[in-house]
Amino acid sequence: MDIELAKEIMACLPEGRTRFYYFKDRYALLLLRQVCKEQQHIRALRQGRYARLLEKSAVGEVIRRSGNGLLTPEQLVNYWPAQFHCYRLSLGLWGSEIKSRYYQTSRTGYNLVLQMNFSNEHDVCYKRYNIADDEGCFDSYDHPTSDTRNTMAWSRIDLDLESDTALIEEVQTDWLRFAREAYDDAQNIRKAKSKVDREKQERYWFYDFTPEQAIEYFEIAVREHLAIWDEAVLSATLEFLLHEIGIRKIYFHSWETGRRVKHRAPPRSVYRNLPRKFCFQSVSEGPGFLIEDKSSRRKMKKIDRQSWYLLDFSSVSGAAGVSRDCQLLTA
Repeated sequence: MDIELAKEIMACLPEGRTRFYYFKDRYALLLLRQVCKEQQHIRALRQGRYARLLEKSAVGEVIRRSGNGLLTPEQLVNYWPAQFHCYRLSLGLWGSEIKSRYYQTSRTGYNLVLQMNFSNEHDVCYKRYNIADDEGCFDSYDHPTSDTRNTMAWSRIDLDLESDTALIEEVQTDWLRFAREAYDDAQNIRKAKSKVDREKQERYWFYDFTPEQAIEYFEIAVREHLAIWDEAVLSATLEFLLHEIGIRKIYFHSWETGRRVKHRAPPRSVYRNLPRKFCFQSVSEGPGFLIEDKSSRRKMKKIDRQSWYLLDFSSVSGAAGVSRDCQLLTA
């Protein structure tokens, strides 16, 4: 998108740090909230395209509490288990007005970046194990992470307000991946069968902290996020687009088409399993604003069979009126 539009959107959003609360499978509650309008018969939901969401334990608990065969947006958004995570959201920009494969954007221009940052609780643990340093050893300065906080993961978004359309370009984490790699290396050192094997493994250990510290940090502060980071980031992205920007038609790259458009082969699990999990529909045409762009149109003409994922809430009314206090809270 044009940088002026991106900056204008950022200027209209709440300033300061923003909290986002998440627990396993909360995405199912948030998606159902979008389709329930004022209330919805559970029987009708079981026969629709969102039926798989009813199988999630959190949704099952809400259904048991309803008692009348109906679901309301308030019931779905107000369910909270005993344990949940608190993340800090921030916004950034990524891209260039000059055509470049480096930025991996579908069209020349800029993306909004929704950064999901760790809470203070994590950061205290990070420092406790002497892992914190000026460089941010699990961060990558070649990627669109926050300048002021430790970024767990992020999404990149291109959008067009006139057509009420957005494209989720990327969902990614460096921090968790690098922390897992350090943990695996540390475990190999710990499990070495002989002194010679251990010394051989230690020669490849290039961190300033010890293998023992890497293991403890991972088990206490990282492992619990690995199973939910992708669904947490996508949930926050959908909430951001639907309730902050007002976008109702949201595309997601498929693995096959995305690697051709962006000249990159991303992880298959993120670009196949994740959108299907969120009930995106498979479609053969992408966002119209890409067709209007000369550089992306040329790339897509070379693809024989395009495949995209789409969530379209443009025909659903009423759900967006629910208070966002339980989702995005300005600190």
